[in-house]
Amino acid sequence: MTDDHIEIRGLTKRYEGGDPGRPALYDVDLDIRHRHFVSLIGPSGCGKSTLLRVIAGLESHDGGRVSLFGQTPLQMCRRKAVGLVPQTPALLPWLTVRQNVALPSKVNRRARRQGDSPDELLRAVGLDDAAHRYPHELSGGMRQRVAIARAFGLRPDVLLMDEPFSALDEFTREALQLQLLALWQSRATTVVFVTHSVHEAVTLSDRVVVMSARPGRVHEVVPVDLPRPRDREAVTGFRTNGLEQRVRASLQGAWESGAAPDDLVRR
Repeated sequence: MTDDHIEIRGLTKRYEGGDPGRPALYDVDLDIRHRHFVSLIGPSGCGKSTLLRVIAGLESHDGGRVSLFGQTPLQMCRRKAVGLVPQTPALLPWLTVRQNVALPSKVNRRARRQGDSPDELLRAVGLDDAAHRYPHELSGGMRQRVAIARAFGLRPDVLLMDEPFSALDEFTREALQLQLLALWQSRATTVVFVTHSVHEAVTLSDRVVVMSARPGRVHEVVPVDLPRPRDREAVTGFRTNGLEQRVRASLQGAWESGAAPDDLVRR
């Protein structure tokens, strides 16, 4: 095990009652460097979210090993060093926006010692004027911003994000991508991000991990050599288009092992 990156070796995951010949994940090898932003992309059902949950310590695995900077996922969870942002923001409806963002500092010492103040985080996501509102008073994009601010409030070593922008319109999605990059670039956090969008993966990432159809394996890791920090202009140029074409070509190769959804081809 090494303490400078996330290391996954020979990872296999089977679900009880499933086809033993087609596990959810099979022989996954992956290295993710500290402070890098890595996206997982692939056909629906290829095990992207399962891999994220194994890294988070929320799922066991049947073979191989997972090391997060020299520690197991469960050890990292006990240290409150892993943050998770799911597709649907899990905000507490009886708390205000500010109280939701402040929650990590109320429940664990790590956030109290290392985290930003709730007001700083709300300013970073453009919600300082909504601090005293409740979740039901917010749009979907605003709720997701609150969830992201709360996750960064933990100051996690690893932040896992499972398609957090998938339900949002394109304009809101692009705005949140840039806000997420600004937050991440100012904090020493490793991000693993699940997406179905090729453009989103290239916009955000240092590397894009293309996974094959089930059983999920790493088909190819595509490096994204765009400069940082990134702004709207940097992620809409000729180089971005070329990188998106390369990721799509890799997805086509990965799809040979199973059917690909038509809407993924168009994204």
